[in-house]
Amino acid sequence: MIWGEKMGVKKENVNKKTTKKRTVKKGKASISLKTANKIKLVSVVLVILILVSIAAAQISGVTFSMASDGIRTVIAKIGSGGGFPYSLAGISASDLSSSTSDLILLDDSGIRVIDSTAKEISNIEHSFDHPVVEASSGRILLYDIGAKQFRIQSKTRILFEKQTDYIILTAALGQDGSAAVATRADGAESMLTVYDKNHKEAFRWACAKEHIISCDISDNGKKYAVAVLGVENGSVYSKVYVFEKNKTEPYASFEYNDSALTQIKFLSGDKFIVFGNNICEIIDGKSVSDKIDVSTNTPSRLFVSDNNTAVLVLSKYSSTTQKIIKVYNKSGKETFSSEITGIVKSVSTDGKYTAVLTDSQVCIYNAKGEMTGKADITSDPIDVAVCGKRTYVFSSEGIFEYSSVKTEG
Repeated sequence: MIWGEKMGVKKENVNKKTTKKRTVKKGKASISLKTANKIKLVSVVLVILILVSIAAAQISGVTFSMASDGIRTVIAKIGSGGGFPYSLAGISASDLSSSTSDLILLDDSGIRVIDSTAKEISNIEHSFDHPVVEASSGRILLYDIGAKQFRIQSKTRILFEKQTDYIILTAALGQDGSAAVATRADGAESMLTVYDKNHKEAFRWACAKEHIISCDISDNGKKYAVAVLGVENGSVYSKVYVFEKNKTEPYASFEYNDSALTQIKFLSGDKFIVFGNNICEIIDGKSVSDKIDVSTNTPSRLFVSDNNTAVLVLSKYSSTTQKIIKVYNKSGKETFSSEITGIVKSVSTDGKYTAVLTDSQVCIYNAKGEMTGKADITSDPIDVAVCGKRTYVFSSEGIFEYSSVKTEG
C-alpha cells in the first residue's frame, strides 16, 4: 500500500517527480543518490575508525602501525566474495588456519587472507622453499625452515623481514607481535633470539649441546619457554627452560628422561603445556599443575588457539583410529573430553567451538562438549579451521564451509 493512499490521498495526486531517481553528476559520469550516500557513509565510517584507532593506540599501548593495519583490513573487506566453496584450482596449498575471523591459506608462492564471504583480502607472495606459518591476534609469522629467512606481516602488508645468520629450526609468534626464532649457532648447538613488537632484538640465549625443538612467548611478551632435545649415553632426553625478558638465566627448568618433546605452548600468565611422545603436562610457574595420564593413551596431536584454548588428541591404547579429544581452557582446566573414531587429520578451536577433522568427516563441539555439527567429507581432507559459528575444511578440492551451530529440527 502506498503511504499517500493510507493517509487518504489519491494515488494520482502524488507528485510523480518525487518518485524519479535523482543522480549526482560529476563531469560526464553520474552516480545514483543511493550510491552517493553509501560512499558518504563509508567515508564517515572510515574517519571514525581512524579516530577510534588512534585513541585506542594512545590508551592501550597499541602501536599506530597495528591500528592502521586494522583500518587497511576494513578497507580491504569492503565488498564481498563469491561465497564458499573457495576454489583451489591452480593453487598448491599446504596449510589452513584462522586469525580474528579470517582464514589464512599458505601455498607454495604466497599467503592468502580470505574473509567470511570467500573474498581474498590479500595475497602476499613469498619465495620460501619450506614455508611454515603461524598466526596470532591478526599478525602472521612466516619462516623458511632449514633456511635463513622469516617475516612478520599483517593481513595486508609485510611489517618486518629478516635474514638470519644461521638456518632456522623453529619459530613462534607472540600475541603482542613479538617473535621467537630458534637457529643453529657457532660455538653452540642452537640459539634462541627474540624480537620485540617493534622488531628489535630483545633476548638471545645459546644452548650449548641441545637442539631447540620448540619455543613460545607469553601473552605479554615478557616470558619465553624453550624445549630442547638431546642424546646422552644412547638415550634421548628433553629439557624445558623458562626465561624472563632481560634475564639470561632461566627462572625455571624441567627435565624429561627418555622423552622426546615436540611442542611447548603458553596458555595464560605463567602457564604452559608441554607435549611429547610420552609426556603431556601443564606447568604453572615453577611447578607442574597437571600431569595428564598418558600411560595407556599415547599423545597424538596438540593445538592451541589465539585465545589460549588447547585441544589434545590421544590415541586410545595406541590405536590409529580410536581417539580421545580433550579440551583445556586458558587456565589449564579440562572443559570436556570426548571419543571419536577415525584417523584425525587436524583439530581447531576458538574457545567456543572445537572441530575435529578425520579422514572421512568433521565433527564440531561446543564449549560443553556437546556435538553441534557433523558432516561427511567426500574429498581428501587436509586441514580444519574454526571461525566462530562457521567451520572451514580445506581439502584437495577447495575450502568448504560448515555451520558450527546445531540446526534445530
